[in-house]
Amino acid sequence: MFTLIPAEPPERAIRLRRQIMAIYSYCLLWAGTIIGVELSAFAPDTPHLAIFSVLFAINLVFFLLIRSGLSERLGDPSLTILQMATGIILTTVILHYTRELRGAMLSIYFMVMTFGIFALDRRRQMAMAGFTLFCFTALQVYEWQETPQQAIFSFLIGHWIILALILCWFIYMGGYIHNLQNRVRDQRENLRDAHSRLEAIAVRDDLTGLYNRRHFLERLEEELSLANRNHTPLYLAIIDLDHFKQVNDNYGHHSGDEVLSRFARIASQSLRKSDLLARYGGEEFVVLFPHASEVASEAALERLRSQFSDQNYEFAPELHTTFSAGLTAFQEGETADQLTKRADAALYEAKSRGRDRIAKLP
Repeated sequence: MFTLIPAEPPERAIRLRRQIMAIYSYCLLWAGTIIGVELSAFAPDTPHLAIFSVLFAINLVFFLLIRSGLSERLGDPSLTILQMATGIILTTVILHYTRELRGAMLSIYFMVMTFGIFALDRRRQMAMAGFTLFCFTALQVYEWQETPQQAIFSFLIGHWIILALILCWFIYMGGYIHNLQNRVRDQRENLRDAHSRLEAIAVRDDLTGLYNRRHFLERLEEELSLANRNHTPLYLAIIDLDHFKQVNDNYGHHSGDEVLSRFARIASQSLRKSDLLARYGGEEFVVLFPHASEVASEAALERLRSQFSDQNYEFAPELHTTFSAGLTAFQEGETADQLTKRADAALYEAKSRGRDRIAKLP
């Protein structure tokens, strides 16, 4: 079903609402023009029907360009400059038919300038103000040449100066508001980036970049629930780096951090994207294998063990790193604590059998 203003994308919806607001403003201006003609404040031959018919046709084209998304291919997707130029030309034509109200009708120019105050930077606002002043000057010159006997020079100069001064004020205030808007936008982006970083800190380990223990336990509960409901296989492995304390004691904590980071990088590249890898604490890591068989889970751990043991370290070429792992399968109905304890028991068995190996418990 066709909607006048779709909710998505939100930027397009904002542009369409501004377009509707502009059309509403023109409707009010048309009504005022009709009343002005009836009260003889405008020339009786004011062709308001033709003027506003052309205006609404142009605005319909603008609306369709924005609504279809075609305007987004342009540098100005809101068509702000084109719409302002249309409004300025219309205002100039309307002013030609005014009589005593010309001074008051100059305010329509300012209504048009307000339309671009949030969308244009100071340079483009100056360009639109110059275009406004050019149109009004051209109108005054035209009327001076056509009916010099009706022109009052002091009124012409007075109107021109008033318009120029207020346009200068619009340029100053518009530039200030535009700069303020940019600062608010930058602050909003900075807040969004900070929020993203905080979210990452909340679920990621600082050193390795892997998920932390708290996030892993939350995900573990979710995966257990899915496995229970769908009767799908799920395997948990707890990995402990062998003799890691000796690395810290012999080479320093900085070297120990390098070993931890190296393991995390290798494991991230070796395991499936669907496998959940996390740092469990210290030199312990956990891997959750959803929708995987025992053979596939054990093969993934053996591949990782082989890759890790083949690593060379610049700070200690003689260093040989290994890990032990305990692997166990989820049994329907058991809790996360029960599953973790069985995986931990399998890890203890691997260590008691000499380390650098993988032990399994049913």
